Amino acid sequence: MRFDLGDGGICTLPVTVRRAVDRFSAVFPIVEMQRRLGQKVLLVTSYVSPDMAERLRSHDIAFIDTAGNVSLRLPNALLYVVGRRAPAGGVPQRRARTASPKQLEVLFALIANPGLLSAPYRSIANAAGVALSTVNLALDDLLERGLVGVGDDGKRRFIDWERVVDEWATLYPLRLRPKLASKRFSAMRPDWWRGIDHHRYDAVLGGEAAAEKLAHNLRAERITLYASSATPRELILDARLKADPGGEVEIVQRFWPGAFTATAVAMPGVAHPVLVYADLLDTGESRNVEAARQIREQYLAHPP
Repeated sequence: MRFDLGDGGICTLPVTVRRAVDRFSAVFPIVEMQRRLGQKVLLVTSYVSPDMAERLRSHDIAFIDTAGNVSLRLPNALLYVVGRRAPAGGVPQRRARTASPKQLEVLFALIANPGLLSAPYRSIANAAGVALSTVNLALDDLLERGLVGVGDDGKRRFIDWERVVDEWATLYPLRLRPKLASKRFSAMRPDWWRGIDHHRYDAVLGGEAAAEKLAHNLRAERITLYASSATPRELILDARLKADPGGEVEIVQRFWPGAFTATAVAMPGVAHPVLVYADLLDTGESRNVEAARQIREQYLAHPP
């Protein structure tokens, strides 16, 4: 998009278009895009709320929406308008099929075990714990949108890996995470989770606790565990956890089958990096976002 600044001054910005930016986790991919390009990018979207406007501005992301909200800091020009309401009726959205909870589970299975991409659909369905029809819809959508392609050898492969990671990390907290049963607890000992036998309790670490092990630059303040149940009795008793709605420990019922084995495991007892990455971004906290960046660079930078 080109801007005429007067007196012969012209500024041109590359544009990234998003139908909606309604989660703070959607900001980080744009921050990374600017870092890779080495220049400012203009976000064009349907609507930017005042809270989101402040978050975008804090990351020096220029934006303009269909309601007339805008933030542009250009040479010799500054525009900042927020608070205008979303257009009546909003913007019609083409919802990607992989945005549904079950199809996000399929995409996670493919990310965590890339060999499944070229496996028969029934094998993918069994691995992800979903119906065969769900796999059909998910893969048709991934192929149609160019996230997955078929090579000369007939095998399916990730074509746009960065977009796959961005999409899953953005949609997980919005579509799938709210569907998962979870329970909060408080712990008597703050370091109880560091020495537990995760295999014994059939559980893995997520969020900040996983990031502490993977990135080594973050000290976990909140502990997230993914387990077969949100209330694993043996683990709760052994760790001496007490039910507490405001507790620092959260146990989430995992969405993948117990028999599923990820081939791209970063560390035993830790959830797949793409799930840890999504957990961290969803908090919106700067210290977690920095840890998320390290995890992406170390574990998610290249197609598996």
